[in-house]
Amino acid sequence: MNSEFPDPLAAQPLSEEEISFAVKLLLDPLIPDSVKGRFLTCLHQRGETARELAGFAHFLLSHAIRPMIRRRDEAPLLELCGTGGDKAGLLNISTAAMFVAAGAGARVVKHGGRAVSSRCGSADVLEMMGVDLHLEPQKAGEVLDHAGCIFMLASDFHPTVAAVADLRRTLAAKGQMTIFNLLGPLLNPALPDCQLAGIYTAAKLELYAEALSLLGRRKAWAVHGEGFLGEDGFDEISITGRTNGVSATGGKIERFTIHPKDLGFPRYTSGEDLIGGDAEENARRISAILECQEHGAARDMIVLNAATALHIAGFGDTLLEAVQIARESIDSGSAYKSLRLLREASQANQN
Repeated sequence: MNSEFPDPLAAQPLSEEEISFAVKLLLDPLIPDSVKGRFLTCLHQRGETARELAGFAHFLLSHAIRPMIRRRDEAPLLELCGTGGDKAGLLNISTAAMFVAAGAGARVVKHGGRAVSSRCGSADVLEMMGVDLHLEPQKAGEVLDHAGCIFMLASDFHPTVAAVADLRRTLAAKGQMTIFNLLGPLLNPALPDCQLAGIYTAAKLELYAEALSLLGRRKAWAVHGEGFLGEDGFDEISITGRTNGVSATGGKIERFTIHPKDLGFPRYTSGEDLIGGDAEENARRISAILECQEHGAARDMIVLNAATALHIAGFGDTLLEAVQIARESIDSGSAYKSLRLLREASQANQN
């Protein structure tokens, strides 16, 4: 087998055949990491196209383990997650928002992993909250029906990607971004119908929305939130400033902006309450928010992100209505109940 990668700096984007060949080389343990790293670095410096993003994701999904979930036309599968890489160090907003959306009646299929460039990833905080991370694929639908949400640990459902785990950590330690910093939200093995994807840079929103559309999402929003104190921004919808977004619905791409004040949220001039800690601290705070024991910017940002995901999945005719639905999910205890049910179901799943 030829071990030479296609030229990532060529004038033309990689073809479908070149993408498949390149991913095979990336997953080949006999190819030196230094060679793989050069290819990934050059590809990112040139700038990945939407078709390349979708092509890489499609190849990896074809080798993924699929969860057994019965689809329902009236209840689409919903994913809400971020790419990571924004270096903001926030609380696990989308992980908490998963329970808010599930508590409101959505069917949430969340896919993620442990921290790579942050102190606490979605898997880390869920494990600290008592959720057994190792979901058996054949029981995924049963757990989803019980709790309204499931969590799929990326390393369990994408065993082939383990071949580049060490390389990703090495490049991340050097601050080098690659296509793998963008692929995460595209690799959900449940193939969700609707998705809210937070992107670490506003420059890639349109590219990302197009990639989500190419992968068959019925409706998807790619968003990047404005930061605070001069920071670059968040891979979440922001509560401290505006959020730029691009939607993809039926192949139609549109730009939009979300202003928290237009949705009735107070103006926050500091992001101090949004900063997270280690897994233990984040688990404590998320539980407190879901149990109505903590209010303020973090709760409002969780509500705003959950509301947007719910609106994408068809809850609320307007985003403002979806905000009220998300608030009620917390206030009624339904969001915390979803956490408790997932904890119970995930632990029973292993018995």
